[in-house]
Amino acid sequence: MQHLVAISPVLGAYESKPRAFGNRVNARYAHSMTGSALDWNSEERAGATLLAPSGRIDESTADAFKEHLLDAMAAGPATAIIDLAKVDYMSSRGLRALTLAQRASQDSGTTIVLASPNETMREILAISRYDMVFRVADTVEEALGH
Repeated sequence: MQHLVAISPVLGAYESKPRAFGNRVNARYAHSMTGSALDWNSEERAGATLLAPSGRIDESTADAFKEHLLDAMAAGPATAIIDLAKVDYMSSRGLRALTLAQRASQDSGTTIVLASPNETMREILAISRYDMVFRVADTVEEALGH
Protein backbone atom coordinates (compact mmCIF):
# COMPACT_ATOMS: atom_id res chain seq x y z
CA MET A 1 0.00 0.00 0.00
CA GLN A 2 1.33 3.42 -0.92
CA HIS A 3 1.91 6.03 1.70
CA LEU A 4 -0.72 8.82 1.74
CA VAL A 5 1.86 11.60 1.27
CA ALA A 6 3.19 9.84 -1.85
CA ILE A 7 -0.23 9.72 -3.53
CA SER A 8 -1.64 12.98 -2.15
CA PRO A 9 -0.50 15.09 -5.14
CA VAL A 10 -2.55 12.76 -7.34
CA LEU A 11 -5.56 13.27 -5.10
CA GLY A 12 -4.98 17.01 -5.02
CA ALA A 13 -4.97 17.16 -1.23
CA TYR A 14 -1.69 19.06 -0.91
CA GLU A 15 -1.75 21.56 -3.75
CA SER A 16 0.25 24.73 -3.35
CA LYS A 17 -2.90 26.77 -4.03
CA PRO A 18 -5.91 25.09 -2.48
CA ARG A 19 -9.14 25.49 -4.41
CA ALA A 20 -12.74 25.00 -3.46
CA PHE A 21 -14.34 21.78 -4.60
CA GLY A 22 -16.20 22.15 -7.87
CA ASN A 23 -14.87 25.61 -8.73
CA ARG A 24 -12.70 24.50 -11.59
CA VAL A 25 -12.22 26.87 -14.48
CA ASN A 26 -13.24 24.21 -16.97
CA ALA A 27 -15.60 22.08 -14.92
CA ARG A 28 -16.43 18.92 -16.82
CA TYR A 29 -20.23 19.01 -16.51
CA ALA A 30 -20.89 22.73 -16.14
CA HIS A 31 -22.28 23.01 -19.66
CA SER A 32 -24.88 20.35 -18.97
CA MET A 33 -26.15 21.96 -15.79
CA THR A 34 -26.75 25.50 -16.99
CA GLY A 35 -28.59 27.32 -19.72
CA SER A 36 -31.29 24.74 -20.28
CA ALA A 37 -34.34 25.77 -22.25
CA LEU A 38 -37.64 24.00 -22.65
CA ASP A 39 -39.90 24.66 -25.61
CA TRP A 40 -43.49 23.54 -25.48
CA ASN A 41 -46.11 22.80 -28.14
CA SER A 42 -49.65 21.62 -27.60
CA GLU A 43 -52.32 20.64 -30.10
CA GLU A 44 -55.50 18.63 -30.41
CA ARG A 45 -55.19 15.58 -32.63
CA ALA A 46 -57.79 12.85 -33.20
CA GLY A 47 -59.61 13.64 -29.96
CA ALA A 48 -56.45 13.66 -27.83
CA THR A 49 -54.29 16.45 -26.48
CA LEU A 50 -50.76 16.15 -27.84
CA LEU A 51 -48.15 17.73 -25.57
CA ALA A 52 -44.71 18.10 -27.11
CA PRO A 53 -41.90 19.38 -24.89
CA SER A 54 -38.54 19.97 -26.52
CA GLY A 55 -35.14 20.25 -24.82
CA ARG A 56 -33.80 19.20 -21.45
CA ILE A 57 -36.11 18.72 -18.49
CA ASP A 58 -33.80 19.36 -15.56
CA GLU A 59 -33.55 21.49 -12.44
CA SER A 60 -33.95 24.74 -14.37
CA THR A 61 -36.92 23.67 -16.53
CA ALA A 62 -38.79 21.10 -14.42
CA ASP A 63 -41.13 23.65 -12.84
CA ALA A 64 -42.25 24.94 -16.24
CA PHE A 65 -42.70 21.34 -17.43
CA LYS A 66 -44.80 20.56 -14.35
CA GLU A 67 -47.00 23.65 -14.82
CA HIS A 68 -47.64 22.82 -18.49
CA LEU A 69 -48.60 19.25 -17.59
CA LEU A 70 -50.87 20.27 -14.71
CA ASP A 71 -52.60 22.91 -16.85
CA ALA A 72 -53.22 20.28 -19.53
CA MET A 73 -54.61 17.82 -16.97
CA ALA A 74 -56.90 20.52 -15.51
CA ALA A 75 -58.50 20.90 -18.97
CA GLY A 76 -59.58 17.25 -18.61
CA PRO A 77 -58.87 15.68 -22.00
CA ALA A 78 -59.81 12.02 -22.35
CA THR A 79 -56.26 11.24 -23.51
CA ALA A 80 -53.05 13.23 -23.13
CA ILE A 81 -50.10 12.11 -25.21
CA ILE A 82 -46.71 13.40 -24.12
CA ASP A 83 -44.44 13.27 -27.17
CA LEU A 84 -40.91 12.72 -25.86
CA ALA A 85 -39.22 12.65 -29.28
CA LYS A 86 -37.44 15.98 -28.71
CA VAL A 87 -36.66 15.55 -25.01
CA ASP A 88 -32.91 15.12 -24.65
CA TYR A 89 -32.86 14.37 -20.93
CA MET A 90 -35.17 14.26 -17.90
CA SER A 91 -33.97 14.61 -14.32
CA SER A 92 -35.70 13.27 -11.22
CA ARG A 93 -37.57 16.58 -10.96
CA GLY A 94 -39.00 15.98 -14.43
CA LEU A 95 -40.04 12.48 -13.38
CA ARG A 96 -41.70 13.99 -10.31
CA ALA A 97 -43.66 16.31 -12.63
CA LEU A 98 -44.88 13.22 -14.51
CA THR A 99 -45.98 11.72 -11.18
CA LEU A 100 -47.91 14.86 -10.28
CA ALA A 101 -49.51 14.90 -13.73
CA GLN A 102 -50.51 11.25 -13.27
CA ARG A 103 -52.20 12.09 -9.96
CA ALA A 104 -53.99 15.07 -11.54
CA SER A 105 -55.06 12.93 -14.48
CA GLN A 106 -56.77 10.48 -12.15
CA ASP A 107 -58.88 13.32 -10.79
CA SER A 108 -59.89 14.45 -14.29
CA GLY A 109 -60.21 10.95 -15.79
CA THR A 110 -57.42 11.55 -18.31
CA THR A 111 -55.26 8.73 -19.65
CA ILE A 112 -51.61 9.74 -20.12
CA VAL A 113 -49.54 8.02 -22.80
CA LEU A 114 -45.82 8.67 -23.29
CA ALA A 115 -44.84 8.53 -26.96
CA SER A 116 -41.69 8.42 -29.08
CA PRO A 117 -39.01 8.27 -26.37
CA ASN A 118 -35.46 8.30 -27.71
CA GLU A 119 -32.88 5.83 -26.37
CA THR A 120 -31.86 8.11 -23.48
CA MET A 121 -35.47 8.60 -22.42
CA ARG A 122 -36.22 4.87 -22.77
CA GLU A 123 -33.34 4.16 -20.41
CA ILE A 124 -34.49 6.81 -17.91
CA LEU A 125 -38.05 5.45 -18.00
CA ALA A 126 -36.81 1.88 -17.54
CA ILE A 127 -34.41 2.67 -14.68
CA SER A 128 -37.07 4.69 -12.85
CA ARG A 129 -39.70 2.03 -13.69
CA TYR A 130 -41.96 4.72 -15.13
CA ASP A 131 -42.42 2.43 -18.12
CA MET A 132 -44.50 0.32 -15.71
CA VAL A 133 -46.56 3.31 -14.53
CA PHE A 134 -47.32 4.82 -17.95
CA ARG A 135 -48.17 3.28 -21.27
CA VAL A 136 -45.23 3.95 -23.58
CA ALA A 137 -45.87 3.99 -27.34
CA ASP A 138 -43.16 3.90 -29.98
CA THR A 139 -44.86 6.64 -32.03
CA VAL A 140 -47.54 9.29 -31.62
CA GLU A 141 -49.66 7.44 -34.18
CA GLU A 142 -49.45 4.27 -32.07
CA ALA A 143 -50.46 6.29 -28.99
CA LEU A 144 -53.46 7.63 -30.92
CA GLY A 145 -54.43 4.07 -31.84
CA HIS A 146 -53.70 4.30 -35.56
